[in-house]
Order: sequence, then C-alpha cells, then structure tokens
Amino acid sequence: MKKYVEIGYPIYEGMPVYPGLPEVKLEPRERLEKGDDWNGSVLSMYLHAGTHVDAPYHHLNNGKGIDAIPIEDFIYENPLLIDCPVGPNGFITIELLEKYEDLKTADILIFNTGNWKHRGTDFEIYANNFPTVSPEAAEYIRTKLPNCKAVAIDTLSIENLTEAKENGYFVHHAFLDHERYKEPTMLIYEDINPEPLIGKRLISAFTAPLRIKDHDASVVNVIVQVEE
Repeated sequence: MKKYVEIGYPIYEGMPVYPGLPEVKLEPRERLEKGDDWNGSVLSMYLHAGTHVDAPYHHLNNGKGIDAIPIEDFIYENPLLIDCPVGPNGFITIELLEKYEDLKTADILIFNTGNWKHRGTDFEIYANNFPTVSPEAAEYIRTKLPNCKAVAIDTLSIENLTEAKENGYFVHHAFLDHERYKEPTMLIYEDINPEPLIGKRLISAFTAPLRIKDHDASVVNVIVQVEE
C-alpha cells in the first residue's frame, strides 16, 4: 500500500532549537473568545529552527536566496534512505555511502543516523556531539553523484560545527557553492525525522518552501511517498 508521510517536525512555541538561537514564539493576537471577529496569531522564528532547507545565500553572499531556487529542485523521484548509526561526533563516510547500490540514481539522500530518537526525550544529547557528513563524503556526493539534488539529515546541522570553524564550513560549501564546483547547487535539509521511512520503500518526495525574497533558508515540511 502506498501512502504519504511527513518527515518535518511540527512548529510550536518552546520547541527545541540549536543552543543560543532565538526561541520560537507564537503570539495569540485575535481570539474569538475575547470578542474578536476571528482567531489570528503571529509567528516569530529563526529560519534555521526546526525542519528547514538551506539556500546558497546561507553561506555565500552571491548565492541564490530561497526564492530563486527552481521549484523542480524541491521535487524528488528517487529518494534514498541511508542508515548510518555512526554515533556521537561520528562521520558519514564515502565507504558507508558506497554500500548502497541505488546511490548513483538517487536524487535526494536522507540520512538516518538515529539521532532523531533523542529529540523528544533529551534535547541536550540531540543538540550536542551529533553525527554529521564528513568533508570527504560531502565532496564525493557533490562531484560523483550528478543525479543528487539534495541531502537531508536528522541532526541540527549537516556538518560538525567545531570542525567547520576551522575549515571554513567546508561541508556546507561543498553542497551550496556554485562557483567552487561549477555545478548546480545541492540543497541541505536539517532537523528532519526519518522515523516514518524506516522499513518502507521510498517512491518519491517533495517540499514546498516559503518563497522568502533574498533570504538564506525556509522553514519547510518534507513529504515522502512510501510503500509498506
């Protein structure tokens, strides 16, 4: 049986965000119970909070904003779930990727490190020492997998942020930098929940970002069609 599942997290006030980033706020503005004509609310959130997609402008002053990415870049016909329980501070490596026969045809790689299990139970564990993609694997994906349009991971960042400060955020640049690789950008989805995909055959996937003009990211949901 085929069905659609969501691998983006709900948005709510007080939801977990990366330590130090602005907290999500939901302000009730109009309320019927107060005599207003309708219920209305104001949402305030950092664009990289919760499930989101990074645009090139996130790390490149001359990179495209989220409004300029072609819509077909958010539609995927060959999603591939990569099981990679590499542990705290572990790296997703080239060797791990090459174990998957469908790697060369995949147009989005969805990394299931198992870190998602901590998000609702112990956010301190979830937010610290999480697994990431190694610089070597990022460059491999960018240069050796021409069908791949995006990567998604069940952690707060695609790369080790301590190492990133030393290497100029190499992993983000590997996917987003259109000048270094002379190829179309690969999108980065972070803080996704791969649990609904485990044990299923993935058929297709899509997202619909907010077209925020000239900005670095968008809050987004990721919908995947699966077969049980």
